[in-house]
Amino acid sequence: MSDLIQTVVFHIFPLFFAIVFHEISHGLAAYALGDDTAKKMGRFKIYTHFDLWGSFLIPLGLYLMHSPFLIGYAKPVPVDPRNFKDPITDMALVAIAGPLYNLLMAIICAFGLQSTGGFLQALLFSFTITNLALFFFNLIPIPPLDGSRILAAILPRQFLETFYRIEPYGFFIIIGLELLSEPISNLIGHRVGLFYTFVQLPIQSTLEMLLS
Repeated sequence: MSDLIQTVVFHIFPLFFAIVFHEISHGLAAYALGDDTAKKMGRFKIYTHFDLWGSFLIPLGLYLMHSPFLIGYAKPVPVDPRNFKDPITDMALVAIAGPLYNLLMAIICAFGLQSTGGFLQALLFSFTITNLALFFFNLIPIPPLDGSRILAAILPRQFLETFYRIEPYGFFIIIGLELLSEPISNLIGHRVGLFYTFVQLPIQSTLEMLLS
């Protein structure tokens, strides 16, 4: 199997399906809570979420550059909070639906590892890691990640406007914190970092629990 095909099969393919069904789960949760925007726009179909850059080229480029992690995105599901009875609480429920799908898939794939081998086992392991990574990463409470919607449901209402002002800069904040992790780790003599603390360590602990 060539390196490119192997990259697509074991890295891009699991990432694409993990992020697409993550988004569809948001839409299904919104529909269950009274918002049919995604259904009306036909966004429950897999192909409608494919984004050439976010779903394929960016993760492929990161892999070819030997990045320690892959990130990607699918076209998000449209949600109209005005259709909810309680917009803040219901948005939190819609937000948690995506990560919960990823956690469920990771658990199913991890159990499948016990009874398979070879190619299928390697593919299931990749699906397990990818879905766990999306689960933990999306729970980081920085807008616009899902964790911020969940945090918003428990924050005092007077803080919400200020909290969401940082949303346009959220990914810059995430990238900045990650870039600072290495010099800070070297300075204090102890490894720290957003991805290390909130993604890598939880993945390791969860894998040990699932595979024990």
